[in-house]
Amino acid sequence: MNLLFGFSGRIGRGQWWLAQFVVLALLVVTAGALVHVAGLSAGQRLRALHSDSLSVSLALIIGSVLSLWINFAATIKRYHDLGKSGVWSLLLLLPYIGGLWVLVECGFFSGSGGNNDYGPPSGTDDSRSELSTHISRMKAEHSVQQQSRSTRLDQQASRIDPAPPAPQTRRPTGPTGFGRRGL
Repeated sequence: MNLLFGFSGRIGRGQWWLAQFVVLALLVVTAGALVHVAGLSAGQRLRALHSDSLSVSLALIIGSVLSLWINFAATIKRYHDLGKSGVWSLLLLLPYIGGLWVLVECGFFSGSGGNNDYGPPSGTDDSRSELSTHISRMKAEHSVQQQSRSTRLDQQASRIDPAPPAPQTRRPTGPTGFGRRGL
């Protein structure tokens, strides 16, 4: 949800493009809702738009506000990844050249490597480092348990009195009565 609605952190180019496709899908759904609500068949166009103007306006407002919010949130985080302030996303408000500038800069330029003023690069968030720390701690505990188990087994083996050696029987070396050879 932070990808679409939050304004903090950083996202890469792929996540930015994903957010743009979400915005496009939202606009298509809004347009489909408008067509459905307005009933834009050839004979009903003007009458339907006039009678359902409140629902048409409401659908337009909700779709527009939601798509603008998602677009600005993704663009601000993308500018954070580039090492720039989110204020650069206001370029979207400039007609023609602003949208083109943001498209090129956010869609095709690579982000700054490593940490910057806006946090670690996307994909290396703290939860992953906490997870790797937890896994390494579990491995260390497992190896300690393995060592203590082998130590206990060695101690138990040394405490047990060794059994007396079994008497060894001597096998006959010469031919015995059954299955003799060489005669």
